[in-house]
Amino acid sequence: MMKTPRTATALRLALASALTLAAPALFAADLSVSVTNLTRGTWFTPLLISAHPAGFKAFNDGAAASVEIQSVAEAGDTSGVQALLPAGASKVVNPNNGPLKPGGSTTSASFSGGAGTANSQLTILAMMVPTNDGFIALNAIDIPTTPGTYSYNVNAYDAGTEANDEKKAAAGGINQPGMIFPAFLNDATGKLSADINPAAPGFANASKEGFVHIHRGIVGSAAGGVSALDNTVYRWLNPVARVVLTVK
Repeated sequence: MMKTPRTATALRLALASALTLAAPALFAADLSVSVTNLTRGTWFTPLLISAHPAGFKAFNDGAAASVEIQSVAEAGDTSGVQALLPAGASKVVNPNNGPLKPGGSTTSASFSGGAGTANSQLTILAMMVPTNDGFIALNAIDIPTTPGTYSYNVNAYDAGTEANDEKKAAAGGINQPGMIFPAFLNDATGKLSADINPAAPGFANASKEGFVHIHRGIVGSAAGGVSALDNTVYRWLNPVARVVLTVK
């Protein structure tokens, strides 16, 4: 019995299928990140942006914060978390060359991560100022494997390492109750902004929670009230930031 010859259409389909199977996978390994501060009066300390392997998480919701996360949340210091990043992780530190002001945006330089690399997760961290121990975070989210632009609304976290007393700290660094008021909070005359009252006594009944959780926001008070922060300026609700990830 003679076999029927393949038609031209069948040959074209067979050739297309073979080419598809032979084509290499499309890998996305160039990333950039834009961060926008969505708050009215709160600043972000210099950002840490990292693409890293799966298995690393800077913190776990509902668990006690490490000293490295405490350092981010109370002092804006990301060096401890940087030291914990797995070998081969890529990172961008301080893309804004300083703190990110309310309403401001910053975009990182390109860095490596995503499909075709070991760095399949994205983490972003920065302290919120003024807060006692508040920070923004994307915590080991999956980097999309398809090239494109992806947007994320970012919540604030509370490290749970310090009571939210909303009063001025006696000293800087971690394990120092109260909020820091860095020079970038000063007004145009170089003095601490008039909507901050460093003499306010703070909330006497505040206590630290002992675990990382979604931040409930600044309470604040009217001028001359118990909080050092004017609630018409510094109060915020989630989300507090927007991250736009570009995958190429």
